[in-house]
Amino acid sequence: MAEYENEFSQFPLKKITKHNFKNVDDTIAPIINQINVLRSQGLYHQASQIIENNQDTLAQYIVDAITFRTWEEEIYNTQKYAKQVQQFVFLDENEPTECNEGDVWIGGNV
Repeated sequence: MAEYENEFSQFPLKKITKHNFKNVDDTIAPIINQINVLRSQGLYHQASQIIENNQDTLAQYIVDAITFRTWEEEIYNTQKYAKQVQQFVFLDENEPTECNEGDVWIGGNV
């Protein structure tokens, strides 16, 4: 059985997380512009305060490190899952010594 990462992702035990991000619109643009101006001036603490104070609203518009880490982990888990469940068909007189559950062996005089 493959070892999956489970800090941010529960795949394949649960569905992959679906994110419904929105494009920036006139309702959120003033806050994002204010954050960008502060960042450009090197005022990162003030920018982070605005982000923290508007976290619920901004979460719909801005991808954060946790979201990137979730995507990365879900892609990794999906790759491991796909490799593990790949099925092989063995056409051989003798049963193969190394095969996975779900593989097919067609034996006898081939």
